[in-house]
Amino acid sequence: MNKRSSWFMGAICGAALAFGLSLGGYAVGADEASSSSMVQQILGAKSKADQEALAAQYEQEARELQAKAKEHREMAKAYDKAGYFGPGGKFDLVRHCNNLAKKYEDAAKESLALAKAQRSLAEKMK
Repeated sequence: MNKRSSWFMGAICGAALAFGLSLGGYAVGADEASSSSMVQQILGAKSKADQEALAAQYEQEARELQAKAKEHREMAKAYDKAGYFGPGGKFDLVRHCNNLAKKYEDAAKESLALAKAQRSLAEKMK
């Protein structure tokens, strides 16, 4: 393995590690506690304030997802600018980041739709 390909493999491994860490607990279930808490909040939502609190959580989730989308768009630009060439060419890395950004953006839209639905429920409560 020559010096350039060794460096490239190190960069790819580092990027993969950074991506895995950026997902945090989602990949290993550390988010399970908050997911369980959210289920309990949904089941226990009896008042307008409870519904508003759920809506606020969905909005917070949307902001976090939008930040992740932005981060991946910036990573795609960086890969493109740096001219990384891997087994499939630099566009595989750019496309990978752009695909993730799109998925995060779609998830953020879904979270905002949930927040809107929760606010609608809250308006119907006394």
